Amino acid sequence: MKLNLGSGFRSMVGYQNIDIQARCNPDLVCDVTDGLPYDESSIDEVRAWDFLEHIPLGKTVNVIEEIWRVLKPGGLFESYTPDAEYGQGAFQDPTHVSFWVENSWLYYSHPAYRDLYGIRAEFYPIDMKRIATDEEGRVYHLHVKATAKK
Repeated sequence: MKLNLGSGFRSMVGYQNIDIQARCNPDLVCDVTDGLPYDESSIDEVRAWDFLEHIPLGKTVNVIEEIWRVLKPGGLFESYTPDAEYGQGAFQDPTHVSFWVENSWLYYSHPAYRDLYGIRAEFYPIDMKRIATDEEGRVYHLHVKATAKK
């Protein structure tokens, strides 16, 4: 099973499309900050495109841990967030309430950072790159692919 978190009006075939807004007509209406209704290690892939930046500060670790909880060992997590280090995309949208840079992923992949804050979720980044997403080069997204380590 594959999940598309924060699907909005961009439902994907082959994915369980999940959104907090019923008007988007997702397969499942769910506030992910309250958890995901799936068993531990039951999901093959989680896609979170233009999603994490909408999770309030203070809840981001819990959401990442919940994604990790439901992923199978070696399951794929794919994230696509406005890069707060490059361009204005992270800050121009007033609905963005958390901000992501390449180093943000250290807290979910490097033992010293995870141990310092007691973060259970552990991911192995397999690909991470910045992508210019507008012609003027003012907006960049950080595309991360990582596997769940369990």
